[in-house]
Amino acid sequence: MVYLSLKFNRMIGKKTSRLIFLLVIFIVFGFSVSAWATDETAPMPTNYEMVQAPTAYVLMNGGYDLVTEMYENGGLYLRGNVGFKNFFMFGFSANGTNVIGQGTIQIQTPKLAFKFKLLDQTTAPFALAIAWDDRGYGTFTNNRFEPGTQKGFYTVISHEYPDLGYLQTHIGFNMVEVDNFDSSQDLGAFLGTSFAVSKSLVFNLEADKIFSSQWAFNANFLFNVDTPLRVGVDFVDINNPDLFSRIVRIQYTGFF
Repeated sequence: MVYLSLKFNRMIGKKTSRLIFLLVIFIVFGFSVSAWATDETAPMPTNYEMVQAPTAYVLMNGGYDLVTEMYENGGLYLRGNVGFKNFFMFGFSANGTNVIGQGTIQIQTPKLAFKFKLLDQTTAPFALAIAWDDRGYGTFTNNRFEPGTQKGFYTVISHEYPDLGYLQTHIGFNMVEVDNFDSSQDLGAFLGTSFAVSKSLVFNLEADKIFSSQWAFNANFLFNVDTPLRVGVDFVDINNPDLFSRIVRIQYTGFF
């Protein structure tokens, strides 16, 4: 009887999480359509990434952003990025667990990222970028983050469809470790799409870590509260009820 009760509670918990996810999407969708109808819109966010997988785009020249993400166990993940000449961006990160709530705060190793956009869709059929991004969130052990594993070296292709409004598709490959390479853990692939319901609301859908047994289906939305300020929620590991999590995202974007 105890086993059946625990199993029933877990099933209810999983269903509740899914219902909350759908309810949030419905509420935000309805609010964005209302804002669009009254022309209360702001510029589109710069989408150099989907949820946890990157795109081939970079920040504009002189642009910068600060991203704060709050994840499970009181974790706080901070990132900063700077764009240069519309083809290069670099960034840094700081990450700590138990920052919010109880427990000893554990500061993890800061990491860096560099990204070059080699092709642009204005002069080529698609945008193409290569990059190194060693940033991740959670605890850092055995040279990798858990649960938010870094991408390492990656290349990615993105294509935008002007005739379909704001719609983009992305596909890429990454290698987490160069030294002591293990194809079962370090080789990955990702693909996804970005689209807008209105100028103030962007959705991203992605399949990440495709070659791994821990492949993940992720989604998020970003909503413009004010021109430089955007807030949203990442839904990570939607396909895995035992790992499914919600991460609050706050992004501030500006120019030097």
